[in-house]
Amino acid sequence: MTIRTTISKGFGILVASIATLTVVSGAAAQTPERLALADTNGDGNIDWHEVIELRSTTFERLDRNGDGYADSNDSPRFARGRERFNEAFARIEKADRDGDGRVSRSEMLDAPAPLFEKGDVDGDKILSAEELAELRGSIERS
Repeated sequence: MTIRTTISKGFGILVASIATLTVVSGAAAQTPERLALADTNGDGNIDWHEVIELRSTTFERLDRNGDGYADSNDSPRFARGRERFNEAFARIEKADRDGDGRVSRSEMLDAPAPLFEKGDVDGDKILSAEELAELRGSIERS
């Protein structure tokens, strides 16, 4: 495997992680299909702990320099990676509660999840397979 292939795959993983994060932190790019990616144990249900786990893992990937914040300092030096990072970061900026231009771990973990909340009709912090199917249907009907 060449260095270029390795770097390209690494950026692909980062972009996929950021896209997944968008599902749980900002309303703009949420879809039930992306929300389903949080089902890490494969039981068909998405519980709040899985959402938090996904956010935590994604934050670790975003915070490339390990300073405790996802921000422009984590952007790759290569133009293609930087462009993807900036596009994805723009989608998660809603989690930046204090408006300092960077997202801390706590901001990331505590960010609202409007699609999850909309789908969790019984309020038990578990999006069941049935609730997810209903959420898909309601979005398709709108």
